[in-house]
Amino acid sequence: MRLTLLATLAATTTATDVLLPLYQYPTSSGSAWAPIETALASNPSVTATIIINPANGPGGANQGIDDPNYEAGTKALAEHDNAQLIGYVHTSTNWGLTRCNVPWASITADILKWSTWVDQGVPIRGIFIDEAPSNTANDCVNYMSNLTSFIRDPNLNFGGEDALVVFNPGGTGPALQTYYNMGPDLIVALETCFTVPAHAGESYDQCPQAGWYEQYDHNGPGSSINDVLFPAIGEANAAHTAVLVHGFHHFNGPSANLSATEPVLQTLVNAVVQHGIGATFFNTAGYHTFTDGPASFGAFMNALAASSA
Repeated sequence: MRLTLLATLAATTTATDVLLPLYQYPTSSGSAWAPIETALASNPSVTATIIINPANGPGGANQGIDDPNYEAGTKALAEHDNAQLIGYVHTSTNWGLTRCNVPWASITADILKWSTWVDQGVPIRGIFIDEAPSNTANDCVNYMSNLTSFIRDPNLNFGGEDALVVFNPGGTGPALQTYYNMGPDLIVALETCFTVPAHAGESYDQCPQAGWYEQYDHNGPGSSINDVLFPAIGEANAAHTAVLVHGFHHFNGPSANLSATEPVLQTLVNAVVQHGIGATFFNTAGYHTFTDGPASFGAFMNALAASSA
């Protein structure tokens, strides 16, 4: 994350920040987000970047900033000194199968609409680009470079060169270093599941029972970073990398055989911090509910705070 941005947040922060995909509807006056607010207030040393996503983007009429619940909820989140908000866009028209094929006029229109939220009192600090590429197909290099420049245009409301830009390819690929060189604040280079496929909950935890995902730390704490992430991205990119883990329930396989408990959550979060990863998120479910244990948002925030104590 850029120091100029972080300097405006909490004076003391952990070495590893939170990257929270908040795809949950806020309900009346943002009440569904109350556990997130409680965790932010209880852990002022932990800086959280929160991805706002009303409708796979800023939303149309009567959605997003036009919805009083979203307006109230986002303004309440932004009042916390250790939180900053970014808006969601995506590059694929076919659920990630082809990256960088959303027409330029469409994706930039969404970014421009996110910029208008700032005019209406919601401090959106940048953009999260989902379904980002990790290879060079489909002219993705130019597409992503131009998007990054567009987001950091001083004529928008995100802060010019200080605007926060996050790419989410969800995994590694042959050209990922090319995208690190574009200067995003973070790249989500490992988005994965903890539980074994037999217990994967599909829509509940976003862990498909087909089991194609990297089963997180199945060779022991820190093994997914050491064995999968760093060989692909290099340790030098750790501070600009995010690791997101959902499906934290049951256990992670016969090798490490780690059970999903709060002490194990603490151990895994410690490993992320010790490896110098820039941002992380652990959750029991997917990105639509944050109160289920053992990795509720509050328990995860407590673990991240404790890891730097």
